[in-house]
Amino acid sequence: MRTLTSEQREYAKKLLDEAILYQIELEKDVFKNELIDRTTPVLWFGDVSERSWLTIATNPSAGQFLNRDGTLRYETTGPFVLREVDAPLTEYRTDQRFNQMIDSYNRYFKQPDIYKSWFGREGGGKLEGFLNGFEASFYGTGEPVIHTDFFPFPTKRYMGTIAQRHELEETVFGQTFLLKLIRLFSLRGIILLGREHTERYRTIDQTATWQAPEPVPGYPDAVFELGYSEQFSVPIIGLHFKPSEQFIGLGNRPDCHGVSHGTYGSAESLRKIGKYIRSRLEEGD
Repeated sequence: MRTLTSEQREYAKKLLDEAILYQIELEKDVFKNELIDRTTPVLWFGDVSERSWLTIATNPSAGQFLNRDGTLRYETTGPFVLREVDAPLTEYRTDQRFNQMIDSYNRYFKQPDIYKSWFGREGGGKLEGFLNGFEASFYGTGEPVIHTDFFPFPTKRYMGTIAQRHELEETVFGQTFLLKLIRLFSLRGIILLGREHTERYRTIDQTATWQAPEPVPGYPDAVFELGYSEQFSVPIIGLHFKPSEQFIGLGNRPDCHGVSHGTYGSAESLRKIGKYIRSRLEEGD
């Protein structure tokens, strides 16, 4: 695995310090009870030294950190930097800690014991299955992919159920941090995972232009949009569904042909959907 350039690393440290300072503020108010104890911000997953596709979702999943009983899945030997018991975040604003965190992000998909229930397994379904159809992969079997989120803070509950989420979205941090983070990466393009993420990205990247939404043939409720970001000079794909989640985020009702959305979420279907969207993207090149 290659490493970040010195410029990338220094820029990543500045972003990480900004995220840590913001998490410190969050831990002082009502959002404190939503944050997973002892976590540090997770800015990205995957090797940013490569030119990659970037997938974007909401925030790091609780499943990355917590067992079903609410206990931490890992101690200090896990894939991310966890704080020592009772250690404040202020103690983690050091060059040594920054480098540890950055290295943990960069080697995430190279580690043996990582949480694949959301990303999908090699050769399997979920998001990885969709990406394989798209000729890409988190695990090295296609064009490289890295992942990030609108918010780098792991929460106990799904972010969509947290009332304060909308307040967080309207802060300066919520409006600007993701765009600053994207500048760190060398990108082939951006893939937004879900209609709400597509809409949110539309509000923060005023340079983006979009084509009309369209369905995937044979999967009428698998709708996507193609766009282009002038500021990043890359194509954007806005999915109105979530390849990483059961029924791909569409609910359990059937489509207009009576086909279950559960069928959409099979590994075979996700590959077909990814392949079609890639073909549509290349038609516009």
